[in-house]
Amino acid sequence: MKNCSVIFTGPCQVEMQDRVCPSPSAGEVLIRTELSLISTGTELTFLKGEYPENSKWSTYIHYPMSSGYSNIGVVEAVGEGVSEELLGKRVASFSGHAQYVTVPAAELRFIHYDIEPEYASFFALAETTINGIRRTGIELGNRAVVYGAGIVGQLAVRLLLAGGCTEIFVVNRSAFRLEILPKSPAVIPICSSKEDPVEVIRKVTRGDMADLVIETTGNADVIPEEFAVLHQQGRLCMLSSPKKKTLIDFHDCCNAVSVNIIGAHTSSQAPAATYDNPWTCGRNSETFFKMIHNGQIDMSGMVTHRASFEQAPEMYKMLLEDRTHAMGVVLDWR
Repeated sequence: MKNCSVIFTGPCQVEMQDRVCPSPSAGEVLIRTELSLISTGTELTFLKGEYPENSKWSTYIHYPMSSGYSNIGVVEAVGEGVSEELLGKRVASFSGHAQYVTVPAAELRFIHYDIEPEYASFFALAETTINGIRRTGIELGNRAVVYGAGIVGQLAVRLLLAGGCTEIFVVNRSAFRLEILPKSPAVIPICSSKEDPVEVIRKVTRGDMADLVIETTGNADVIPEEFAVLHQQGRLCMLSSPKKKTLIDFHDCCNAVSVNIIGAHTSSQAPAATYDNPWTCGRNSETFFKMIHNGQIDMSGMVTHRASFEQAPEMYKMLLEDRTHAMGVVLDWR
């Protein structure tokens, strides 16, 4: 049986290739893909092949390479040692863009709720975002600034809103992306191509400034400004992966004002649940799915492009040329 897959064959080169359909080994399941979400950040970095010499990116990127890590599908077969009760279950997994994928059963995210599969496909980026927000230690009434209104920024805004932040400033150059934000008095869009974020935040907070910044742009040149919107002893959470060195004055930006810089890579989630820290990857995805089901997170507007998997090369071409008018790009494999 053929297994049509999205393959990056070289920088800015995407092909649909028929590969051998995998069979589940012991402890694995075979998934028939329904939908997969294109990550317009990480995947485009892989596709472009642009990264600093000798950085960790150089160990991730090699051609040809499969792409994607946000897969929603149905369990079609199980390997030795896996319960047949999983057959027919809809699941999320960190699998690529392909008609069929195999995954260790222990790594599955189960979707126990009646939610739109295309919204569920954001789970991988939601895990990262939820983990970062947990690491900031947000409290009711906090003032937050989210730099960047891409997928991670949009998810952060929705989670901060559900978490009780009373002012959530969102800084982005694209007015289109700001229009996708939740409509709430607590959400304050700032188009940085037209307004000075520091001045807007100073005015709205009456000079108190923000308690925390969530950085999602990946733009090393913007990050120094982000310290200026924080009050003393504020927190800056890094949810992005800048592709070059960030130059800041550690005395002025960090030490003199006692600002905490918080790393929040997805790998910092708890490897196993404990009573002190139950927030594993799977538990964070479960939280995301349930918040959608409960209506605590409004995902409307988050999917801007829907296409058949056969159109994947055209979707990547569109994103390479201009991704400012794209948010969630979902490939349909049904």
